[in-house]
Amino acid sequence: MTHLRPFRVFSAGVIAMSVVLFSATSVFAAEEVDEVDVTAVRFVIDSQISAFKSGDHQSAYGFAAPNVQQAFPSVDVFIDMVRRGYMPIYQPASYFFGRNMLSEGEVYQELIVTDADRKLWQIIYTLIQQEDKSWKVTNVLMYPYKGTAA
Repeated sequence: MTHLRPFRVFSAGVIAMSVVLFSATSVFAAEEVDEVDVTAVRFVIDSQISAFKSGDHQSAYGFAAPNVQQAFPSVDVFIDMVRRGYMPIYQPASYFFGRNMLSEGEVYQELIVTDADRKLWQIIYTLIQQEDKSWKVTNVLMYPYKGTAA
């Protein structure tokens, strides 16, 4: 069963894109992500997860894009949503970065997470660059992997 808990309301087209995002036969036009942007995007994700783990909820909320902050208009509401639906990224045992791509201005970054119960998750972050050139998280999708981590 697919575990989908989006940060934002999105169309069936975005769901379809996420499902085929990293398949070799993807029909969507995708571009390679510039190395500078890969570094920046990964820094944002690392920093948000570190903020979750350390209890710095204000900083974690600061990495959310305006659309997310509009949907979850306070730090407390945002953190409650993350705790309820995204525990693997709120308190991961470990994680590593996977593939990424750029499509229509959004970076899609894969993360493989091991949760506290040693279950594996594929996480797809989407981020968009803001006017100030910072990157913010616009959406997160979670897909369970079968099996457990070693």
